[in-house]
Amino acid sequence: MPIEIKDLSHTYGKDTPFEYSALKDISLDIDDGEFVGLIGHTGSGKSTFIQHLNGLLNPTSGTVVVDGQDIFNASKEDKYKNRLKVGLVFQYPESQLFEETVFKDVAFGPKNLNLSEEEIEARVKDALESVGLDYQTYKDKSPFELSGGQMRRVAIAGVLAMRPQVLILDEPTAGLDPQGRNEILRQIKDYHEKNGTTIVLVSHSMEDVGRLADKVLVLNKGEVAFFDKPENVFVQTEELEKIGLAAPQITYLMKELKKKYPDINEKIFTIEEAKEEILRHVKNV
Repeated sequence: MPIEIKDLSHTYGKDTPFEYSALKDISLDIDDGEFVGLIGHTGSGKSTFIQHLNGLLNPTSGTVVVDGQDIFNASKEDKYKNRLKVGLVFQYPESQLFEETVFKDVAFGPKNLNLSEEEIEARVKDALESVGLDYQTYKDKSPFELSGGQMRRVAIAGVLAMRPQVLILDEPTAGLDPQGRNEILRQIKDYHEKNGTTIVLVSHSMEDVGRLADKVLVLNKGEVAFFDKPENVFVQTEELEKIGLAAPQITYLMKELKKKYPDINEKIFTIEEAKEEILRHVKNV
C-alpha cells in the first residue's frame, strides 16, 4: 500500500516559548511493498514522523495520503479504517502486554473487529508463527513467563494479527541480545517477503538497515537529508558524519581498499557482499 507524504510539518508547543519544529516540509513517496529503513540521530524527528503515518499525531501543516486517502481530511470512520491499515510497533512493545495468556493478548485486537472465533484463532495462529512462536506451545502460556525476546515477539504478533497493510517498527530489537535481535530481524524480513507488506523500520544499526531495506530515509533536524537506495546513501560517509551518523563499518573498509585498488566496488555495506567483491578482485589480479 503506497504512502504519500506532502509538505509535512509538525511544531510542538506552537505559539509558546517552548515552540520546536520537529518536522519541516517533508515530501516523499513510499511505494507499495517497499521496505524503508529510517535512521537519524536522537532528536532528528524519527518518532514524530512515524506517528503521523497512522494519524497518532496531527500535522501542523501538510498531510499523509495512505492508499489514496488523506488520513487527516477524512471522516471519523475512515480515520479508524486507515489506522487499521497501518500497524505501529513502539519501542519495548512488551510493556503493553496485559492479558493472562499469549492467545488472549494476540487476539485482543482482532476481537475488537467483531470477527468470528474461527477467524480470530486463525489470525492468532498465523501471527505467532510469523514471529517464530509455535501456536500450540505458546498459546496458553502467560506472556509474563516468557523470555524478553519471546515477549517482544508476542507483542509484535499482536500487531500482525490485525493484518496491517503497512507495518512500522520503532527499534524492534532494542535491548535484546544478539541472537534475539537477529531472529526478530530475520522474521521481519521473512514476513515482508511472504506478504509484500510495506515496512518502515526505525533503527540505529546502519548494518541492519543496509542489509534489509530497499531504501534508506535519513532525517536530520526534522528534514530529509537522504532518501535513496542504501548503496547511494551509505557511500556518502562524510555527509553522514556531519549529521552525527556513520555508514556501516564494512563501507569504510571498501573505501580504503578503493584507494589502493581503483576498480573495486566501494558501494558495499554488508559483509557478504564485501567478501564476494574482494574474492572477485583477488581472482582478477
